[in-house]
Amino acid sequence: MANTSETIAEIDIFLDKYALKKSTLTPQDLINYIEDKWHQTDDEKYKIHQASIFIGRMINEYIKLKDYNNMKRWLDMMNLHSLSQNHPDYINNYYSGECCLECGNEEKALEYFHLSYTENPEYIFTRAPFCFEFFNKHLKNPKELPNREQDNDDYNTISLKDWQLFFKEKEESIEYIILDDDSDEIEEPSIEHNNGIQYLQNNQTAILESILSELLNKYPKLQEIYDYPQDEKEDFMPDISEIKSFANLLSPGVIYITSVFKDNIPYIGYLFSCSWDAEHGLGIMTYKNQIIKIGGADTAFSTWSAEEDLNKN
Repeated sequence: MANTSETIAEIDIFLDKYALKKSTLTPQDLINYIEDKWHQTDDEKYKIHQASIFIGRMINEYIKLKDYNNMKRWLDMMNLHSLSQNHPDYINNYYSGECCLECGNEEKALEYFHLSYTENPEYIFTRAPFCFEFFNKHLKNPKELPNREQDNDDYNTISLKDWQLFFKEKEESIEYIILDDDSDEIEEPSIEHNNGIQYLQNNQTAILESILSELLNKYPKLQEIYDYPQDEKEDFMPDISEIKSFANLLSPGVIYITSVFKDNIPYIGYLFSCSWDAEHGLGIMTYKNQIIKIGGADTAFSTWSAEEDLNKN
């Protein structure tokens, strides 16, 4: 029997590889790998936090396939995990019902929802609308539900076609967030904020080239810091010599338009997901096409580096 903690770590690495932009792995590859590795472990896995994440991932993969039997098999394993055992029964029963309903088994979903409702009549009505609306139809005395307002999923976006082509993204629009002096989000842009948005729109290629050129200069040092073992380095942080290689390693995330202004133009932060640090990402603070700082995700929205540069000048 393989060491369970080591096997769980191997699954974690595999999932990171699966998430890479250049990955050719399929959902079936993921399922097969985790199923195989899972059988190499013992019951110690039910005490490891990361294992509960893998169980949830497998439940979702089988829900996508509408494979109820395999979904239910993993759902039963979720109930064995120590984290589930820390929850009240009404939470676990609700979750089981939601998974069954998503997988198409309405009869079993209703059974679990009734169990949850019996223990805590209000809980289900605080959860996903598609669940409580389904359950409410089967109550002897249905609850009067408030009219649901249309979800507002509107985001501020900017169209950066050159970025889309370089990173091979499906969408050319990228979300941007306007920050006030305290780095809190605000809705209404000022004239200066709009100047920055317009500058980015008009100079998107020059800005991207500046970002990637500076990153290429710092990349060897970043490789030293992350120090990937040789068998993982090629996947997560390979040696590169030209900026076009970043297309497979980075994806643009959110753009932060700050309220630190110089000559009526704001400093702007860029957040990227990156292959070498899936958890923290890559943050870059800029002024026009000048790179002020490169660091972790918080570099994109923490304005101290912008304020320091402004005061310096």
